[in-house]
Amino acid sequence: MFFIFHYLLIIQITIMLKYTLVESSMTVDPHNCVAIVSSPESKDLNDVIDFMIAEGTGLTRPQALAYFEKLTQTVEYFVGQGHRVNTPLIRVRPCISGLFIDKKDVFDPNRHQINVRATAGLRLRMLETNIKVEKVKFIQPVPILEIFTDAITGETNFFGTPGGIGVLKGNLLKFDVTDNQQGVFFASVADPSNETRVEVYSGIKPSEIHFQIPALAAGDYTIAVKSILKSGGTLRKGELEHTISVA
Repeated sequence: MFFIFHYLLIIQITIMLKYTLVESSMTVDPHNCVAIVSSPESKDLNDVIDFMIAEGTGLTRPQALAYFEKLTQTVEYFVGQGHRVNTPLIRVRPCISGLFIDKKDVFDPNRHQINVRATAGLRLRMLETNIKVEKVKFIQPVPILEIFTDAITGETNFFGTPGGIGVLKGNLLKFDVTDNQQGVFFASVADPSNETRVEVYSGIKPSEIHFQIPALAAGDYTIAVKSILKSGGTLRKGELEHTISVA
């Protein structure tokens, strides 16, 4: 246990958050900029396990996988029972969205949705003050998708209602709506090649897009914005890091 703790202390000292600056669309001064976290890649479960079993930790891959699975099952069990789970890493709670007609009304899956909400725990929040930053050059601008809101349910970065209104917020979101290569696209997580382009827009700004969510089949989707940022430029794509569920 000492080796694990000592190793994590060393890693914590050397972590570095890289960021780049893009022009802000929220201020009058055209020179104002906002910071965008520059993430060169995404990390999956294999990366997490590889880090856990690094030299000096004393863990094997089967042990790390078993611990991770047991932790996951435990959190699932408690949340499934309606409990809030508060750990140093994350805080998770279940909730129900949708309008109930009166106090005699009951849960109806056609009108109501069970949602699981997760926020950062103390350990992750400590990074906000302890992490070091490094400014890097912004080489290739792409649309930055930060928040998706489903207007019907009021949910953010979680749920989408086919036929309802969706709102995307971020940076560099504006595109040429007359070009079918550009726009907002929903791609099935099960089959990323299966993309559906949004056809109806009520507002397109660099920082915000309002549109009608297509008639999507039930499943999980990623949301992307494709645009050509400058005349004669290449098609650029930016994705929302959150997966959107459609019932």
